[in-house]
Amino acid sequence: MLMKQIILSIAIALTVAGAIAQTSTTRKPANYEAANWKTWLLDNPQQITTIAPPGAAQSQAEIKLIKQQMSKLDDKKLVEIKYWNSGAPSYRWNQIILGLIDQDPQQQLRMPAAWMDLAIYDATILAWKEKIKYKRKRPADSDPSIKPVINMPLTYSYPCEHTVTASAAANVLAYFFPAKADSILLMAHAASQSRIDAGAQYPSDAEAGWKLGEQVAKQIIEKATNDGSAIKWDGKMNKDTKKWTGAYPMGITIPQFTPIVLRSADQFRLPPPPDFANDMKELKNFKQNFTSRSTAYYWANHGPELWNDLASQKMFEYRMSDDAPAAARVYTVMNVAYHEAMIAIFDSKYAYWGIRPVQYDSTYKPLITTPPFPGYPSGHAAGAATVCTVLAYFFPADAKQFKALAQDCADSRFYAGIHFRTDNESALRMGETMGKYIADTWMKK
Repeated sequence: MLMKQIILSIAIALTVAGAIAQTSTTRKPANYEAANWKTWLLDNPQQITTIAPPGAAQSQAEIKLIKQQMSKLDDKKLVEIKYWNSGAPSYRWNQIILGLIDQDPQQQLRMPAAWMDLAIYDATILAWKEKIKYKRKRPADSDPSIKPVINMPLTYSYPCEHTVTASAAANVLAYFFPAKADSILLMAHAASQSRIDAGAQYPSDAEAGWKLGEQVAKQIIEKATNDGSAIKWDGKMNKDTKKWTGAYPMGITIPQFTPIVLRSADQFRLPPPPDFANDMKELKNFKQNFTSRSTAYYWANHGPELWNDLASQKMFEYRMSDDAPAAARVYTVMNVAYHEAMIAIFDSKYAYWGIRPVQYDSTYKPLITTPPFPGYPSGHAAGAATVCTVLAYFFPADAKQFKALAQDCADSRFYAGIHFRTDNESALRMGETMGKYIADTWMKK
């Protein structure tokens, strides 16, 4: 046990020493292009501002407080600082939300990641406008005796971008997951405090960042409250045995959700499906092998977390961690696109009530359990194609990789026996068109 503690202490000491050494090197000018970006959902963004940062006297008092906090750093605080400093400010929150959804799967239908990332995105843009307005230097730039234990951010200090992100994200998540609200907000305050403890921010940077994120979250929550998810099913059910039938049509009200980017739920509605006789024959003649089974089970066991992890990986590969607005934009456009895709997919599903293979031929036995909603088009395939098209927009050098993943996801539903090939191929075309539209529309705003 003692040896483990010694090893941990040495590792932390080396990490801190390395960070201090790196912060002493020449820092390049930051990119403030995002200060000119437009927010997406805020009705009156100009009304959300911060007061001017404190003057020299209070800043000196805050520097004294920072030094006191840093003198009390222990292994636990250093680990927490390192945790919140990993990746861009939005990185950890796009991990945290996945765990919350796992504990409350019903909320997944409302796609809360889209709303959380919208709050982060809009709050980050406003923070960048404030940074360039006030141009407050970091504590260590004003007092070289402060030795931050992390790589110093290249941006101006006021307001704190990590706190802006934490406040915006946590307040939105507290709305979606009220039973966890207290613990979520505690995490956000810990994230904020970690920046002060690290020597990277003034306490007033964090205070201003929290208020800014909170104001943005309030407006986003108002939009989310009126997202159409409260609409109740009218009970009307398909009675045609040549179409999908079931005890309860899961997701039937999703087409009534309010789109964020799309003009309407039926903007990308597919044409009616063909008769599935040939598709059924192909499916029954298909011979499973190890690869097809493995692919079917893999994609059946993975959801939005796969795309989140992939986006995070690409941002790491392209060294975007120091560009908070750019990282927030990737997460936001991707998760908003997924939100829009689900609305469009379920619009087509319940426009046609496309029958599933197990209902078309009751003698057929699929590899996995068939989901409780119509088959045409495949939600997995259309969602994958939409997200992968968005990721290809931001990371064009990896477009082939993304396209192959979307195809693999689509094929998996055929291998699993829960979708006809027509469901999948139509969904891929739909998702690709929709993903391009969403990315183009977003970037042209």
